[in-house]
Amino acid sequence: MKSLTAKAPRPGIAPASLENRIRAYYEGIPRSEITVADVLLNHPGRLATHTATELAADARASKAAVTRLIRRLGYESYAAARTEARGAQQWGSPIYLEASAPAHGGPRSGFASHVAADQQILARTLRALSDHELEAAVDMLARARRVVVLGFRNSAWLAMYARSQLGLLRPGIELAPLPTETLAEGLVGLGREDVVLALGFRRRVPAFAAALRAAHAASAKIVLVADPSGLADLRFADCALTCHCSAASMFDSYVGAVSVLNFLATQLAHALGDAGRQRLQGVEAWHGRLGDLA
Repeated sequence: MKSLTAKAPRPGIAPASLENRIRAYYEGIPRSEITVADVLLNHPGRLATHTATELAADARASKAAVTRLIRRLGYESYAAARTEARGAQQWGSPIYLEASAPAHGGPRSGFASHVAADQQILARTLRALSDHELEAAVDMLARARRVVVLGFRNSAWLAMYARSQLGLLRPGIELAPLPTETLAEGLVGLGREDVVLALGFRRRVPAFAAALRAAHAASAKIVLVADPSGLADLRFADCALTCHCSAASMFDSYVGAVSVLNFLATQLAHALGDAGRQRLQGVEAWHGRLGDLA
């Protein structure tokens, strides 16, 4: 009986993910299975959503060919491979979230579905929030000596948005890390009177958890704004606001996060009262002096 073990992987390629496994063994995959491998390379998310029979039909191959390929790649079973693919979807890998077929009915119809999905994200985000957490977050932002807003990758632009909005209302709002600085330079001096507003949406970098650990060790308060996959970081947070981001498209949607940050800024303005209003008036006065807005 012929062994299902293919040629050894090419040097320098670690067969960890599905794609890496296929690329590592590609040259040794028999012709009867190569169409299945090609489908999975181009659309790995189908492993999470399709049965072996459906995948075989997509590849115009037999179900037996699908089973042999999965075993050849080192998985114990199709179910084990599917579990890994579903984990990649949960983690937010765009290639695993790609729709298997384009939307029908034209671009406008597709955008209508896109908007409906965003509305669902907003509704799910609303259900995940509580009065207590929202009030606690605003109180911390209002009372802090210093607020450091932190975010990496896709969360970085959310952090910049939060810093710009909160900075209109009170001094001491900082962004970390700045483009020319390390994270250490952004967090130095943190203490119990300070707050870290941490934006941590999925596919976080290790530095994010490291920053929360360091801030917690420095006795700073932490307001965490994250999607449900950020639950592991809750142990460091004094307050956590969950914003859903899983959309109908291959890319995450941040409408929930933007809405929550906008709401926090509005509530902070109410909490600061005259002080916030005076700062806004001062900003407008400087716009007038500088002529920096058309």
